[in-house]
Amino acid sequence: MKGEKKVGEGSGPKGASSLWRALAAEVRAAARRWGVGASVVVAAIEEVVEGEGAAELRATVEAEVGRRGAVHAGGPGEAWDGLLSHAQRRAHGVHFTPEAVARRLIGHLDELATPGPIVDPACGAGALLLAADQRWPGRALVGVERDPALARVAALRLLDARRGRAHDGVRIVTGDGLARLPEDLDGEVAAVVMNPPYVPEKGHGEALAEVLRTHPRLNEVRGARADLLYFFLARSVEMVAAGGQCAWLTPPHWLRADGAARLRDWLQARGAMERFEWLPTSAVFDAAPGQDVLLSIFRRGPAQRMPQWRAETTAAAEVGEGAGTWQRVHPSTLSGTRWNPRADDDDLSWGARRRAAGRPLGELLRDFQGVVSGADRVTRRHITLFGDQEGWEVGAPIFLSEGAAPPHHWEPLLAYVRPVLRSGRLEAGKVYEGQEVHAWMLYLDGEVDAAHRSAVMEVLGPFRRILEARREVRTGKMPWYRLHWPRDASAMRAPKLVVPRRARRPCFALDLSGAVVSSDCTCLVAPPEVEDPVSYLQTFMVELNSAEVERYLRIFGKQKGELLEFYSSPLRELPVVGWSPGIEAGGRQPG
Repeated sequence: MKGEKKVGEGSGPKGASSLWRALAAEVRAAARRWGVGASVVVAAIEEVVEGEGAAELRATVEAEVGRRGAVHAGGPGEAWDGLLSHAQRRAHGVHFTPEAVARRLIGHLDELATPGPIVDPACGAGALLLAADQRWPGRALVGVERDPALARVAALRLLDARRGRAHDGVRIVTGDGLARLPEDLDGEVAAVVMNPPYVPEKGHGEALAEVLRTHPRLNEVRGARADLLYFFLARSVEMVAAGGQCAWLTPPHWLRADGAARLRDWLQARGAMERFEWLPTSAVFDAAPGQDVLLSIFRRGPAQRMPQWRAETTAAAEVGEGAGTWQRVHPSTLSGTRWNPRADDDDLSWGARRRAAGRPLGELLRDFQGVVSGADRVTRRHITLFGDQEGWEVGAPIFLSEGAAPPHHWEPLLAYVRPVLRSGRLEAGKVYEGQEVHAWMLYLDGEVDAAHRSAVMEVLGPFRRILEARREVRTGKMPWYRLHWPRDASAMRAPKLVVPRRARRPCFALDLSGAVVSSDCTCLVAPPEVEDPVSYLQTFMVELNSAEVERYLRIFGKQKGELLEFYSSPLRELPVVGWSPGIEAGGRQPG
């Protein structure tokens, strides 16, 4: 879960970052422990680190000598997290591995079957390599870290741990963890241990496209959506020898994500999963997104242990001690559309019965996501990008207003103003007929008529720079004032079921008001041949809010922590039991 953010910006003593300064302080502390000068420690670090940064370290150590108020991290690897801002960590997925979690993950590895090194291709401050060194003292260790300051942090911590033992087995490479190592160790590594970067495609599309241009072989595991995490998982498997193991600390979404389907097939063709352990995020990272962390073990080649799983449901348990009971993983849960190692025999047989007796929801209803404007309101990012502009303030409405009534300055475009339903205020089983409005939207889904063009300039003109920066406008696919993805206007006005795209349990409501639905919802409409769509959808609303549907989605659908995902693919696959031929025409209840 470490991002690609270069957290050690700045070079040398002038403007040296807090990370470099903390490293310099640790070098001096190590010199006292070793009974040598700081220059000896720096030389030892540079003996094992390959890549840029040597001059920065020497200059910072020299500049920090005698300095008061030196920055310290010290101690465990997660302490280095404190040198990054909360915004940096959340924005770039920079979350170092706590020592207890590192020991726990390394403990899940089987005994090493080959004599090769242990490699961490995203080593950060080196916690996983340190834990590996504790279990297998003297084993060759190789780390790769993009940031030159962090690379030296990892080197110092490993050298310090090996005081009195040989240093020649330690090697840290400053560079790209997806690239082949200088001696090309692929196929020779005994184990890869890794807390990889988690950088999804949303907001990082161009960066991930550059990764694929640099490493075209990784297109083998690229699905509908790219994710840097998927590329690092594949890279780790490339490295290990036959019988070698990969130990991964990741979010669990890749087990079920549609975008990871090719990765899962790729992994199955090359080996076997042997261990899965879920931990609550709060027990591992203080600022990471999501609710679960997954510790997992993959074996290159045939499995040598029965696959098992366990989970902790609270952060109260000591993360360094596994209190949960290991349970068998049914082989069929690691094949098919998604992986769910936690499903037991009863779950699997119950699901099979429902699929045999029912019809996929995708055959009975048409689904689509709510409207995406591309610029709901002015944000701090807009002001950072474009500077202060007249009429701009953070939160000022552009396409969306959450006031009790539409803003007064929208009056020239009142013909285009529509009520909005939003996910956070939906109630399961409720029928919305216009009495309740959650927000207001300027619903501009195409070219406006000539009579309103001056009004568009009056209302949206002050925000034109923001609107013209959207991708579809830049590529000439739509006018600058149009909603980014307005969806089908007629479907928005039709009777429709609405559900939050993520919720703790099913929360389907029926909209009869013709409201626009926000992008954090999924909508479902009846097919055109249905004679009474309202009755038809009411029947579905009851069924889709049932305990049986919740159970099915928890076992076979998609989740993020405790939140069920009501996206297109899990909904379309959802079996609806009791529908007979011809029912679509009449809209009758299921049996």
